[in-house]
Amino acid sequence: MRGSADAESLAFGSGLLSTASIMKTAQSLLSMRPLRSFSVSFLAFIAAASLLPAQDAVYPPQKPTPAKIEAHIFLLGESVIREQWAHTLNLVNAPQNVTLLNPGQCVRVGVLATGDNRDNYLEKTKLSFNVNFAGQTQEHPLVSLTQTKQIKPEGADFVTVIATSAGVKIPNLSMASMGVSADNWCAPVDVGDGKATVEAEIETPTGHQTLKRATIQIESYETGSKRSFKDEEEMERFLMTYYREPNPARLLPLLQFFAADTKARENRGTPESIAASIGSALKADPVAAKDFMTRISAQTGFTRAFGMLALLYGGYDIEPVLKTMNEEHRQMFTHHPILPDPYEMAPDGENATRLDILWGIYTTTGQYAPVEKIASTLAWRSDWDAFDKLRKTPNHPTDWTPSIARAVTYGAAGWALGSFQRNDPLTADYIEYMLASPDISDSVKTELKGLLTNPAFKENDKK
Repeated sequence: MRGSADAESLAFGSGLLSTASIMKTAQSLLSMRPLRSFSVSFLAFIAAASLLPAQDAVYPPQKPTPAKIEAHIFLLGESVIREQWAHTLNLVNAPQNVTLLNPGQCVRVGVLATGDNRDNYLEKTKLSFNVNFAGQTQEHPLVSLTQTKQIKPEGADFVTVIATSAGVKIPNLSMASMGVSADNWCAPVDVGDGKATVEAEIETPTGHQTLKRATIQIESYETGSKRSFKDEEEMERFLMTYYREPNPARLLPLLQFFAADTKARENRGTPESIAASIGSALKADPVAAKDFMTRISAQTGFTRAFGMLALLYGGYDIEPVLKTMNEEHRQMFTHHPILPDPYEMAPDGENATRLDILWGIYTTTGQYAPVEKIASTLAWRSDWDAFDKLRKTPNHPTDWTPSIARAVTYGAAGWALGSFQRNDPLTADYIEYMLASPDISDSVKTELKGLLTNPAFKENDKK
């Protein structure tokens, strides 16, 4: 981890206050993120534009469309209900349809409604479902849905951001709403590989309906721990989208791949981000953490030490692993690095690493808190303005100051937030939630509205 001297070089490299490297780490985080199709976004934009009321235009009344439930069911991760939807508005991006579970993980059943008054229709709908797995059937009785959200069409975030920046108010583009079961089903802790079948029925205001069954793969930790990563691209994709469909059985192969990549281990902020990612994933899943600890005990060298660091970050007692080590190795581990607290920004040159850690926590858990913390640094706009003015001044001083530390953090955070807003649906939902939240300051809201137009967040794109 780099200290204040390195922070100075970040800001004053070659005697210039350059932003070329300010957002390097944030950029690397986004480099492997799968982008949503621009063509789809563009088509959505055209569709939105066509809905805008033209001056003096007269339109025939729209024919009523009765509400109905679509035949296919969705399987949602438990964190969608417990964490993600608690920090979003009523209109959200569709969550991931879960197709794989590890032992101990849970899913809920979701149904989609279309047509007029669909939200009210969902409120009056009850759902029951059965799960068939390993020769046994678990029944969940008919009860009302627990939550309902309107679902955005693909590309709606792009439309909204562009229209808002142009001062255009667009209509609600949602054509479907999702309701979710009050109960969940959890894969047994002590099972092997197999497939579970989910069958669901509903009682709606217009009658009874049997929905199409869905299947979900159950993957044991033994199987998942043997699924190695073929290249860095696969590893990056796994990390950046982990929260959508958590697969903790592959955390050990992830660690092993990283341990073998000595070049990645030397990248500033990467080890800290990986440790926080694995540790956060394990903190959210005690069953996975127990298995991970057992497997780490059988490892050696960097793999074992780094796995222990991740467990510590997740809040676990690593004494069982320490007991498997000889005295020399135990003593060596007592000098392990301490990750900086990402929720405590400081003028010590480590804020870039703190941002890395926060993004690592977010991409593995989907939690709102790290995104909110990153956004809070946008309150430092005045520090950026002073920084920008200073670097354009001849013979400017080259001392590292708290104000410059805040300015650098502001620039890196804004660039990354804008990139995630474009490419990560949940981040876009969280940003909309912050813009409407009374807990977010007006100064931060102003910056969030300008993520894609603020020159301070676009300079790095020109490099």
